[in-house]
Amino acid sequence: MQAHVVVVHPGMPTMACIVVAGVPLQAEWVGLPPNVGELVDVELDIDVVLGWADAIAMDGAEATLREGPKLRGNVELQERDLLTVRIATGLLQVEVDDGSIDVPPGTAVVMVAEHLKLYPTGV
Repeated sequence: MQAHVVVVHPGMPTMACIVVAGVPLQAEWVGLPPNVGELVDVELDIDVVLGWADAIAMDGAEATLREGPKLRGNVELQERDLLTVRIATGLLQVEVDDGSIDVPPGTAVVMVAEHLKLYPTGV
């Protein structure tokens, strides 16, 4: 996934302000800190289980979602409580709290993007 680095806050942990798919996000950067202005390939990880209707919803039903930056994508695959979502040109796997909700491939979803970690891929 491509991330444009806007600001880097050094320290432990290193925090970065980035833009992914046109959405400004703040995330913990895991690895060597990037340079401001770089376009970096990263693996994005949402480090919490997402609750349906609280942190993730099918597109059009996002009125119930809590405040926060929101990423939009399309489901590629569902395996019980694990969704693989295509966001722009990248994939993001998220854990959801109820795997009994059937989400067919191609379904548009919206998720609150908090508790993020970024892992540079070196690509």
